[in-house]
Order: sequence, then C-alpha cells, then structure tokens
Amino acid sequence: MTFRRAALVVVAFLLLPSTSHAQDALQVYGYFSTRLEKSFSVPFANGTSIDRESPPKEFAQPFFNVMMQHQFDPHFKAFVNLNGAGAGNVDVRNLWGEWSQSNAFNVRIGKIYRKFGLYNEVLDAVPTYYGIEAPEAFDGDHLLISRTTTAMVYGFTRAGTGRLSYSVSTDNGEGRDIEGTLPIGADVNYNFGRGSYTVGLSGYTSGGATNSDRTVGSGSPKSGVLPWMARDSFTVVNAYSEAKVGAFTLQGEWAQADHKSQRDAAAVVQVVNGAGINAAQRARFLIDPSGAVNTANVRLSGDHIIRTWYLRAGYSKETTRGEVGPYLQWDWYSNPETIDNKRFGGDAEAGVADDGVFNKGTAGILYRPVPQVAFKVDASVHRYKFLGRTVSYPELRFDLSYAFGL
Repeated sequence: MTFRRAALVVVAFLLLPSTSHAQDALQVYGYFSTRLEKSFSVPFANGTSIDRESPPKEFAQPFFNVMMQHQFDPHFKAFVNLNGAGAGNVDVRNLWGEWSQSNAFNVRIGKIYRKFGLYNEVLDAVPTYYGIEAPEAFDGDHLLISRTTTAMVYGFTRAGTGRLSYSVSTDNGEGRDIEGTLPIGADVNYNFGRGSYTVGLSGYTSGGATNSDRTVGSGSPKSGVLPWMARDSFTVVNAYSEAKVGAFTLQGEWAQADHKSQRDAAAVVQVVNGAGINAAQRARFLIDPSGAVNTANVRLSGDHIIRTWYLRAGYSKETTRGEVGPYLQWDWYSNPETIDNKRFGGDAEAGVADDGVFNKGTAGILYRPVPQVAFKVDASVHRYKFLGRTVSYPELRFDLSYAFGL
C-alpha cells in the first residue's frame, strides 16, 4: 500500500460523507507520534546588538488520537475523537452525530472540525501527509480561526466530469461570553481528473464583534482574535489547490484575515509592561511610544490584516524495503499585530520579527517501512527582519508516527 493510498484510507474516515447506507460495526482507529525538535543559533537582542543561542532539544508527543465511528442506522452515525497530545490528560477533540439524507445533504451536530482548506480536518492524522509541522494558518500559536464548529451542513454532487463539494457551518463564535453574533463558515471545492486535481475556496465571518478565547497572560489563543482586543469583527478568505500527478503531490494555499478591532486599553498596558515587546510593537500600541504607559496613551484602533501562503511538493517512490517520500515546503506569514511572548498571547515566529513577517523553507524525507508507520526527518530555515537586519536560523525535526486499527 503506497503512502497516498494509506493516507486516503485514513482521510476517508474524516472527510467523506457516507456513500453506503449499510449498518457497520463500531470502528476504532487512531494515530500517535513522538517528535524531537532542535533549533540552532537563534537570534536574540542584547541591547541594540544581536547575539545567538541554541535552545535545548525538545522531545514531545504532539499527537495521540483514538477515534470511534459507528454507522448504527442507514441514516445516522456518530463519531468521537479523543485527544491525548502530550501523553497526559485526554480530552474530547471531536464529538458529533450525523444524519444523512443523501450524498448531497448531510447534517452534522457536535464539536466538529470545520471544512477549511486542505489541512484543518487531517492535521491530527500526522502519518498520512507529507511534512511534520502544520501550515502556518493552523499553527497552534496563531490560528486564523478556531479549528472547530458546532453545526454543519455538507455534501457533494457530480458536476461535469468531477465532484462538487460544499459545507456551511455555524457555532457560538470565537470569543468569551459573546451574544448577538452569527458566525458563518463555508467551503466549496471541485475535484476532477479522476480525483487527481482539487481547487477550492473557504471563507469565514465572525458575524459581528467578538473577542478572544484567552485573556492576557493565559497563553496563545485557539481562535483568530488576540487577547488584548476588546472587540474584533473579522473575515477570512482562503483559496487552495492540490494536484496529484503520477508520483508527485503538489499543494498551494493562500489566506487573508481582515480584522476591524478595538484594543482593550488595560490589557495593552499589561502587554507593554510585561511582555518584552520590541520598538515597532511599542509604537503600534502606544500613541506616544516614549511616553507614560497608561490607558490614556493606548492607541485603541487595532485594525490589521493577516496574510499567509504556502507551497508544498512531495514525491512517493516504492522500494523493496518500503516507501520513500522526499518533500519540499515554503511558508510565508504576516501578522503586524502579534507579539513574541506566548504567555501574553503572542507568537514566537511572527512576533519576533520587526514587521511581523517571516518565511520558512523546509526540506525533508518520509520513510514508510509498512503502511502504518511513518518516519519523517526535515530541516527548516526561518528568515525574518530583526533589529533592522535580515536574520535566519535553522531548525531540525524528527517525527515517528503510527496509525492503528486501519
């Protein structure tokens, strides 16, 4: 079984509406991984000069997911995804029930991964795709939007020589204790060429003013709103494509989030006083960057635009000892509003840069001795502006992942 075929087996459980109305037994399957990461010669500010340091290596267990799916009636099924990332406490990542009228109309209610671009629904399934790290739109420090939603209608229909898929979803919104908003997410894509090509468009609107799911000091948000915002109305547009040509897989995705925001003055004072922000961020947050740090000096308008794009390419080759898959990736991300300090809600990549922009090039290789086991090794180079200079540093990653129950 090739890498692409093994991946399709897993993805079918997560992405595709039921094409059969037969009653199935309870299906249990999952994946887990162990990861080693090491950065070298990372720049840091020493006054007005730049010094370098190499942080200690880090072992982690970023994924452990056990999934259960049961088609207990021709029109009803249920799904549970238990997450034990970090090999510690287990929480419920997904929990939903679904009613299916046909391939073209399905209703799913619960805690659901929203259909958004190429990766949101499959990020947990690390054995099934090229690469180790998530695309920057779904990096845990700077999500464009939350990964989950509550109610979704979706389906597909034949269109010409291909298949047209759609989804529309809604939920409580991104923030804490928000009333009166009507968030809407949508995705539409067209798959053609006997499944070899996909083009799609995703979108999201907050449906009114919202806030963050985190307060300042409680970590990076798991939504699209930063913790120091009092109000934030935002929209996201995302375009993507994928081509599978012979042994090659090529992917591209672009996204933009437009935020109309008002900062919380007291929260910004906390950030400026405690988060160790740089001069450009101080000038963005304060009316007079050299003046007193108090609520009267806070610049309340926080309008900003976040942009990101990536290109990914992978190649699959079968050998007598398993499958080998070299891959290349390039990520670009821009967020002028974020900061470095994760505890205050920041992002240690874009937040380090003078202008909130960073690039990351990655080269790696995947080896699958059997379809259920994936070894991945890759190296990235981060590049950005820091204290007025263009700097870079390398990072090395190793990931060993298993899929079971397939």
